[in-house]
Amino acid sequence: MRVVGFHLMPWTEVEHAVAWPFSEDEYDPELGHELYEQYLGQLELCEEVGFDVVGVNEHHYSSYGLMPSPNLMASRLIECTDDIRIAVMGNILPLRGHPVRIAEEVAMLDVMSDGRLVSGFVRGIPSEYAAYGVDPDQSRARFSEATELITRAWTDPEPFDFDGELYQYDDVYIWPRPIQDPHPPLWMPAESEKSIRFAAERRIPIGRVFAGTQNCADTFNRYREIAETEYDWTPTSDYFWPCRFVYVSESNEQARAETEEHVEYFYEKLLGALYKSGAVKAVGDSEYREENAFEYEAKAKDVNSLAEKAMDPDFDELQQTGEIIVGDAEYVTDEIERQYETMGGFGTLINLFHVGTLPDELTRQSLRRFGNEVLPEIRDLCDDIDLSEFARRQAEAQQAPTEPSG
Repeated sequence: MRVVGFHLMPWTEVEHAVAWPFSEDEYDPELGHELYEQYLGQLELCEEVGFDVVGVNEHHYSSYGLMPSPNLMASRLIECTDDIRIAVMGNILPLRGHPVRIAEEVAMLDVMSDGRLVSGFVRGIPSEYAAYGVDPDQSRARFSEATELITRAWTDPEPFDFDGELYQYDDVYIWPRPIQDPHPPLWMPAESEKSIRFAAERRIPIGRVFAGTQNCADTFNRYREIAETEYDWTPTSDYFWPCRFVYVSESNEQARAETEEHVEYFYEKLLGALYKSGAVKAVGDSEYREENAFEYEAKAKDVNSLAEKAMDPDFDELQQTGEIIVGDAEYVTDEIERQYETMGGFGTLINLFHVGTLPDELTRQSLRRFGNEVLPEIRDLCDDIDLSEFARRQAEAQQAPTEPSG
C-alpha cells in the first residue's frame, strides 16, 4: 500500500469562523511564517518516516488552507526532499484563465524534481468561484476542456491548435515538457455521478475526503461499475485513494485526549466556516450545488450531513464512521485494515496527519509512530502499481476514449 502525507496548512487562530467574503479575524504574517516553517517541516519528515508521497492543495480567501499556490509549495518541497513523490492535489482548473500556464508549471516541477510529480486536478469549492468571479455553471466544462488541453500540451509531438468552447489557442507547444513519459500521473477527487464517470472514462484514480467508510465504498463501487459496464476495463485497488485524519499515540485514551479539541476546532472553525459563509448563496442554484447529492445512490449521503457535521462535530461519530482514525498503533492498523475490506480495497491511503490546531510536537510524534508501528503492518495489504503506469493508461484513454455503452 502507498501512503500520502497530506497537509491542508490551516490557520490556527480563528475566532469568528467566517471564510468569505472576508474574515473578521486578522492575518498575522509573523505567525504565518512560523506556521509555514512548521508545516513544511512536517511534510519533510514524511520522507524520513517512510511515506511514499507528500501532498499539498489549493484554496483561496480562507483560513481553511493557506496554500493559494500549491505549485509554489511543491517547488519548495522538491528542494527539501530527495526521493519522495510530490502530489499537487491539486490545481483548481476552472479558476484559471489560462490552463496552458498550469501545463507549463507542472512540467517545470516534474523536470526540477526528476520525475517525482503527481498532478491532481480539482474543481474547488463554492467560495472560490465567488472569490474569483467565475461562473460555477461553467465549472465542469472548464474542468473538462482544461484537462484535455493540459494533457495534450504535455504529450502532442507537434504544435496544435485548440478550439474549445471556453479556451482557444493557436500553436500550443510548451517548453519545458515533462520528464515523465508520457506525463505526470493524474489524480482527482470524485463524489458526484458526473465526476466519477469523467474519471472512470479517463482511468484517473479518485479520492474521497470527509466521508465515512461506507460512503467511500459506495463511491468506489460506483466507479468500478461504470468502468466495467460502460468503458470495458476493471479498476484495481490502486485507483482508490481515501483520505483520513490519522493520529497514533501510546493508547486510545491518550490519542483522544491529545486530539479532540483540535479536531473540533477544524470542523467548527475551519470546515464549518465554508458553510456559514455567504459563498454558498452566491453561487445560486448552479450545477455545482446540485452535485452535492449523489445521483447514483440516494442513500449514500444526506446532502446536509457534511454541513451539520461541520457545525456540530461529534468525535465519537467521526470515529465510528471511520472518517478519523485516532488511537494506538494496534487500533489504527486494525481500522485501516477494516476500511480496506469494506471499501473493496484501496491502493493509496491519504493520511491527513495534521488537523486544526494540533501542535507541531504531537504531529511529529504521531508521524513517527505511524512510520515505525503502523506502516510496516499495512504495506502488504495490496501490491502497488507504479504511478507511471497510471499515466500511461491515462494517456491511452485520452487519445482514444471509449464510447459508453447503452
